[in-house]
Amino acid sequence: MSPDEFTGIARPYIIAAIKNENIPIDAVAKILQARCEKLSDIPEKIDFFDSLPDYDTELFIHKKSKTDKVISQDMLKVARNAFETLTEWTVESIHDMLIALATQLGIKNATLMWPIRIAAAGKAVTPGGAIEICFILGRDETLRRIDIGIQKLEGKT
Repeated sequence: MSPDEFTGIARPYIIAAIKNENIPIDAVAKILQARCEKLSDIPEKIDFFDSLPDYDTELFIHKKSKTDKVISQDMLKVARNAFETLTEWTVESIHDMLIALATQLGIKNATLMWPIRIAAAGKAVTPGGAIEICFILGRDETLRRIDIGIQKLEGKT
């Protein structure tokens, strides 16, 4: 199925799950296509775009990504500062900035990306990674959700 065909078929399910009109439906469909076996699965896969679910900080602990709560908090703070200085909000600019940031920090990409994805989505399993999710959410919502993640890790929520 072509991306356009999938978007057309998935659109009603996406619209039913996401009420926020600022969320680009086509971008959501793009990350869903490879990760969706049944159209009826769409709402639970993307509900986090509409509102950040309440989540446990244990999600920030991920052995393969080499993250724990302290590392995740550090990564979120560094990423937040980098996101604020990003002049263009595109998938490419977000990708390039995060890859460069991981290189600058001397860490694996996953060590940076895992905490960002958890803070942005509040879920361990999502269609799309940190880059796509942040792009779809937009700068303001991404920063807001990263702030919430930092506060959770600081024990303030």
